[in-house]
Amino acid sequence: MGVVPEGAFNLLCRPGLRENFGDEYQDWEKIYTQYLKSEGMDMPEMSATIMTGVSRMFQKGDLESVRFESPKIGPKVVGTDKEFGVGVAIGRRILEDDQYGKINQSGKWLANAGKQTYEYRSAEFLDDAFAGSTFKGIDGLSLINASHTFLNATGVWSNYVGTIGFSMTAVIAMMDVFGTMKNHDGDPIMMNMNKVVIGNNQGDIHAASQIFNNQKEPYTADHNDNTVKRLLGKVDVVVQPYKVSSKSYFGIDSKYNDAEFRIRRPIKMDDSFDFKTDATLAKITTRFMIWFVLARGWAGGNPA
Repeated sequence: MGVVPEGAFNLLCRPGLRENFGDEYQDWEKIYTQYLKSEGMDMPEMSATIMTGVSRMFQKGDLESVRFESPKIGPKVVGTDKEFGVGVAIGRRILEDDQYGKINQSGKWLANAGKQTYEYRSAEFLDDAFAGSTFKGIDGLSLINASHTFLNATGVWSNYVGTIGFSMTAVIAMMDVFGTMKNHDGDPIMMNMNKVVIGNNQGDIHAASQIFNNQKEPYTADHNDNTVKRLLGKVDVVVQPYKVSSKSYFGIDSKYNDAEFRIRRPIKMDDSFDFKTDATLAKITTRFMIWFVLARGWAGGNPA
């Protein structure tokens, strides 16, 4: 006669659930870490501000006092983590009738739900980059915007290249954004686009391959040298299939990119037993946030 479990039987499911969960989670090839800096966080929120000092020295005469300037401090920006969770319930009858040994694969689906949540939420950051409905920088504007403000200079600056489709023209336009970038004092910054994020459509994937890999300039009759490839060097192309917009694209200078994926509580699986329903309950939860402070490390276009 077989073992008849009395009371909680989640112990029978636990090894398989955890093994399947772990295997699926470990095999996950992350996309979001290719354009968001992934780090942990110790507090339930992150806060930051910026400060800019004097732009340059002033000429002084002999025995003349040095001129003193007060630094400027920007506003405070705060990001708060969000909590996510989901679970599955496995009834006793389901376990007893599991002829094909599939019940423990629920652990794989929990792991899948966890990684899909990370990827979709990270893709939302890109889809919101032009609207700024959810994600705003320290100037209160969207990541990609034509009216970014300076802290210690007049006028505005833009990292938006318009509605042109991803092409050699679009890449050159993003290069121009980085080539003419200025800091909060209005002084030039030396920046270099070393990464491009595009949607999962074959047209843009093919264009990116042509632009960043060919020694000769693509789509031209006389096949001039590909000066874009020569100027930029190696450019990593990230294909983001989770974006709603398959046509929007972004250029990134990784040195100045401060968009972050901050994990407060990593994805963790727990299990328990519901005495009333004779069900094994398995769940995963996590806490994380996505935020950015400065938009200078990014440029982008949003074709209609």
